[in-house]
Amino acid sequence: MPKSRHRKKKARVQRSSRDERIAVIGRVAHYPLRECRINEDWDESRMANIIFARNRPDSGIALASFVVDLGCLGVKDAFANPDIMLSQYARIMAENPNTLVIFDPACAVKLILGAVEYAKALDFKPHPDYYYSREIFGDIDPNACAETFEYGRDGKPFYVAGPYDNARKIVNHLARQLGSEGFDYVVPVLEAGFDEDDEDDEDEDNLIEN
Repeated sequence: MPKSRHRKKKARVQRSSRDERIAVIGRVAHYPLRECRINEDWDESRMANIIFARNRPDSGIALASFVVDLGCLGVKDAFANPDIMLSQYARIMAENPNTLVIFDPACAVKLILGAVEYAKALDFKPHPDYYYSREIFGDIDPNACAETFEYGRDGKPFYVAGPYDNARKIVNHLARQLGSEGFDYVVPVLEAGFDEDDEDDEDEDNLIEN
């Protein structure tokens, strides 16, 4: 099969799979909202871990989770499951390393959508699974949230390297978009091009901030 035809077929399969997942999550979006939670330090850390849970009529849970970088990248990860047992949900919440607190669902949706738009202006796309996971929002109206949210830090995009990021690629992308003074960042020393011999034993000294 020619490469172009193979790519088109692969794209059709991917679209079909995505559409199916969107439909599956969309079918549970009208269930009553059980709770919405967010990590307690989201504003300070500029990284939000947001969870939506809806009560299914069979006593199960429909769940969606979003990892949102408020500094520049937008939605870094997303996941949704339309049907898990209540015991599974309790275990997921118990094993979450963050301290999760109740959060206004309208504000959560507003926070996520704003982060997506902020990242889009910097040419960053949300995680592919965001497009079906967001169906969990259902009829939650972000306009019902009176809060305003800041993205970036001190008026600039602010990038903090994650453990699975290609930090060099992201920093170079931001530099091309904004110039070297147009954003701030914190990355591991080795990612920034330092020699391994320069690495310090202290974790906080293994970061370079610009």
